[in-house]
Amino acid sequence: MESQLVSEHESQAKEVARIRELIQAEIAGFDPARHTGIKEWNEAILADFKSALIEPELMEVNLPGGVTDFAYAVTETKGPYRVFWLPWSDVFSLAVESRFGPCDISVHGDAIGCFASV
Repeated sequence: MESQLVSEHESQAKEVARIRELIQAEIAGFDPARHTGIKEWNEAILADFKSALIEPELMEVNLPGGVTDFAYAVTETKGPYRVFWLPWSDVFSLAVESRFGPCDISVHGDAIGCFASV
């Protein structure tokens, strides 16, 4: 039992490290002047995204079709929205908070893009 808990902890630590790497790579590669749209708007999105980042936190998420699973929240809420990383898909997702917990709304892609869609 103890070895199973250690194994789960190691697995979660690896997932958190991967999430951090993905986000840092996105931030490093995000050029507001070259990104679609207006440079100043892109700069504001990037600053807002950086300030909303949290330590990845494993949470239960409601998925389409009434399924639930665990994913990592990577931002604090922005209004009723927050960004998650879905480990089974290796993709970021936008979720809306509800009385039943966060609900994936099928907006998937990179973390900054998901965040900027609200």
